[in-house]
Amino acid sequence: MTAAIIGGGIAGLVAAYELVKAGERPFFIEPGHIGGMVRSQQSDGFTLELGPNVLVGRPDLIELLGEIGLAADAVSPSVMPYGQYVWYRGRAVKVPAGLMALLASPLFTLKTKVLLPFKALIPGVLPGAKEDYSIEEFFEPLVGLHTARHLMDPVLKGIYGGDVAKLSVRSVFPALWAAGRQHQSLIGYMRSRRSTGKPPIVVVRGGIQRITEALWREVGPMVDHVRARAQRIAPLDGKRFRVSLEGGRHIEADGCVVTVAGNSLSSLVGYLDEELSDGILNTKYATLAVAHLRVPRTEPLIPNAFGVLFSGGMPEDLLGVMFNSLIFPHVAPANEHIVTVVLGGAQAGGKIFDEQVLRKRVPELLKELLGIYSARWITLTRWPAAIPQFEVGHHRLVAKLDECEHRFPGIVFAGVDRGGVGVSDRIRITKEAIKRFRRVRVETVV
Repeated sequence: MTAAIIGGGIAGLVAAYELVKAGERPFFIEPGHIGGMVRSQQSDGFTLELGPNVLVGRPDLIELLGEIGLAADAVSPSVMPYGQYVWYRGRAVKVPAGLMALLASPLFTLKTKVLLPFKALIPGVLPGAKEDYSIEEFFEPLVGLHTARHLMDPVLKGIYGGDVAKLSVRSVFPALWAAGRQHQSLIGYMRSRRSTGKPPIVVVRGGIQRITEALWREVGPMVDHVRARAQRIAPLDGKRFRVSLEGGRHIEADGCVVTVAGNSLSSLVGYLDEELSDGILNTKYATLAVAHLRVPRTEPLIPNAFGVLFSGGMPEDLLGVMFNSLIFPHVAPANEHIVTVVLGGAQAGGKIFDEQVLRKRVPELLKELLGIYSARWITLTRWPAAIPQFEVGHHRLVAKLDECEHRFPGIVFAGVDRGGVGVSDRIRITKEAIKRFRRVRVETVV
């Protein structure tokens, strides 16, 4: 039996890895760069992450690193606990990490500080009447609008590039949404998840791209690499599928693992489900620009801080500034720091960032906002459609993907449209898709 994997990002590589381990030789359809947005670059002693900057050390990631021989190269922060900051009323304010810090933080109003301990104990404070809420709407009864906008908004912009007034709590915080539906208190929810704890962040020595390179070394010789863009999937006889490729070619397979998203996914499924295709097109994507600058270690960066995240409305659509080498010293030479500046997000719309403008403006912003005077430009990477916006109601699109899988056994979807934008999430979601794929194929054979 033959499988076709469509898309060669981290999800496509994990799908190929899992199928190859099971003894299969799938088609691997990817016309461009293997690894998608996972890209690293070595430059003059710096390790530059052009896409994801850090990894969340969840079990699926840690297990994969061990299997592909990179466990020893997973590097934890040298500073623990490190500080996380948000921009509030013209200055960087530390995100509180405990009760005493919360009580002293200007990110919480006096009313919230007084009422939060009581609200955390009361079932029903987390909303649960509707099928979905914006993150702002969901958390306002608990922490107030002030905290939702000044703390949660910049933090969520740092992950999704989106607006808490639009992002879906059901898609971004599914377990919390479920707790609201079940009328749990916040304390009850936290007790139910205490055993899992907060996963650590890690990087890979030499760059996160080493993960995709290692996966490709494992699977490259064991797949049939099709260097063409997949344009459409059509059922043949109820059990097989034809994947049409650019240039008039096609391949036939018993099943398809689809890891692409956005416009590419919409065109692929147009023949299978026109309504699903239209729904995919309606998903908005945040654009990002990632700039790297070098700074002498004599510059006064915020001590023991990973970086500063910003709410909307900043100059040049500034989203965040990360001090990578403060907590991962090995990513820069001994006498310099690497600073990563991220701009864009949903607020930027389809903005095209002009590198010449940013070469001038970004060092100015670092000087004006953070007192960093000696930043020198290294490189800029632009991602025109980087992060899908899981806005309120996004769960309906996921349900449509599930319906399509049910109607066409042998097709599974593992693209970012399903949720989870981080590398660890992409690995987990892909492994779950491969389990569904194998189960359906067994049932089909029986």
